[in-house]
Amino acid sequence: MQKEKQLFPDIDDPQELAADLVISKNRWLTRSRALYTLFIFIFFIAYAYFSGAVDINLREILLTVMLSLLGNLLFILVLKRSIKISSSEVNRGALSSLTMLQLDFDLVVLALLIFFSGGFESPLLVFFVFYIVMTTFLVEHKKALKNTLAAIALVAGIFLTHAGFRVSSKDITSLVGFGFILLFTYLVSAYLSQSLRENERKLRELLEKFREQSVTDGLTGLYNQTHFFLLFNLQLERARRYRTALSLIIFDVDYFKNYNDSNGHIAGSAALKKVGQLTQKVFRASDILSKYGGDEFVIILPNSDKIGAFLGAERLRETVEHTSFEGGETQPLGKVTLSLGIASYPEHGVTTKDILDRADKAMYVAKESGRNKTVIYSPDLEEISVD
Repeated sequence: MQKEKQLFPDIDDPQELAADLVISKNRWLTRSRALYTLFIFIFFIAYAYFSGAVDINLREILLTVMLSLLGNLLFILVLKRSIKISSSEVNRGALSSLTMLQLDFDLVVLALLIFFSGGFESPLLVFFVFYIVMTTFLVEHKKALKNTLAAIALVAGIFLTHAGFRVSSKDITSLVGFGFILLFTYLVSAYLSQSLRENERKLRELLEKFREQSVTDGLTGLYNQTHFFLLFNLQLERARRYRTALSLIIFDVDYFKNYNDSNGHIAGSAALKKVGQLTQKVFRASDILSKYGGDEFVIILPNSDKIGAFLGAERLRETVEHTSFEGGETQPLGKVTLSLGIASYPEHGVTTKDILDRADKAMYVAKESGRNKTVIYSPDLEEISVD
């Protein structure tokens, strides 16, 4: 398949299923993060109100609320910037950094709320467990481990801040025990998320495989006929918009039926594959190569007039003519050759049908006049009758 990035046609059901599974998981994790932040605020305020154990300081609450809002505001700004950078695919690196930034804000907010609601005695302490689980599923494991260690350090800091120097061995045991619980939570979550990420990788490979199969010819690796028409329309529209030239080459293998009859269909398929490989070597990366059907090929040449297309077609014709094919001596010309026809926009037509028909007419004139040649369309060719 050509390396040039192109738009893909509508995907089939298996692809949609693969994509939906990945998207659904990410959507669920994003919503869970937002609900988590909202819930710990509600829980903190409710606990402070009903227990009477915590004095609600409006300045402290405002500080934590502003930190949370700032994290989400940065999320929105970076997300918009990522979409502007690439309208078709959100920049993954930016989103990864964005997720890490959000998690850092969540950790700070959670630590402050725990500090305000009793420190190591706060019922909010258990939310560190949920935070670590969420982190391992949202970011890569090294970052998740750093956040886990940061959470353990914050728990120790909060504990020592509240306890001061009055620390008993029992308190130390509780602190170490809770640290091991958080570390164990990370290990279990990391194992589960690794399995999930492996499944996502397989789904992405499946998606890419279906995409490739939907746009390429299985024998030659060039674009198939369906995708050719899609790209031809896009390139012609682009040529109209920017007022640039566009050329089309259509060609097939001379006496290909004779080649198949003499050497067998397996050798015939190998010959077509070889022609496709030679075509890829001759033409530019920006040229669009397609298998049109049977032994026919088409090439779209953006920003090329008929002269440029003719030079490229001649290079290909000469390359094939001087390349050794198994059984090529059985051909009427004693070798495998091509006949090529060329038509250009806007000189020879302004629609895809006109350009394709006139390139096809030029190719058949090349065959009628002896084969192994390249013909550029001209109105005079319409007077030539091709059986």
